[in-house]
Amino acid sequence: MTLNNVREHFEQEAFSYDNLILKLIPYYHEQHQVMLDMIDFPNNASIKVLDLGCGTGVLSHLVLKNFQQANLVAFDFSENMLRACKNNLSAYQDRIKFQQGDFAIDDIGSDYDLVISGLAIHHLDAEGKQALFKKLFSKMNPGSSLLIQEIVKGVSEELTQKYEKLWRKFIKDNGENENYWFAKHLEEDIPDSVENQTRWLAESGFVDVGCHFRYLNFAVFGGSKPKIN
Repeated sequence: MTLNNVREHFEQEAFSYDNLILKLIPYYHEQHQVMLDMIDFPNNASIKVLDLGCGTGVLSHLVLKNFQQANLVAFDFSENMLRACKNNLSAYQDRIKFQQGDFAIDDIGSDYDLVISGLAIHHLDAEGKQALFKKLFSKMNPGSSLLIQEIVKGVSEELTQKYEKLWRKFIKDNGENENYWFAKHLEEDIPDSVENQTRWLAESGFVDVGCHFRYLNFAVFGGSKPKIN
């Protein structure tokens, strides 16, 4: 599966994505609430934020709504996703910039106080994830925070299979075709374990690295860039 295939999938799904995702991802809104709760800045702080793989702008909206002085870069490789994001966030147009590109290889900007990412990094392989974490660390300010929502693997193949079985049941119980969506997952996604990814974050220089939410094969985790003493 190439990034072009992934991009094509999201171009097609962009405008039905927000309703669909609730049927595919358990505790979707709860995961976002955990991310919001973990943002340790005053509500009136003038922070620069990057939403990496912004999709239709769900996480961007949470940040812009709750941090009135925040300025945000919404970054995605899908033109249709960015168009939907721009539509959804029209009320915040003076505080948001939109950038289309591949965050693995393209310039993502710098001097960020907060980086958020929802269900985007799993399209990179293990080497790509590690390179991205190092790249993010270099683009963030001292004292900044990184929060990642992801589909993940278990620590063993057996545990991963248990998670996947229960995830497929969730999809089926919500009236969606579990076989279709699981095949899409296998075709497009390259998840890794929380344990590996938090270790890679620490190896990249992040501190206070931890997992803040976990349910089956979904997790919210992240870390902070050390402050300058």
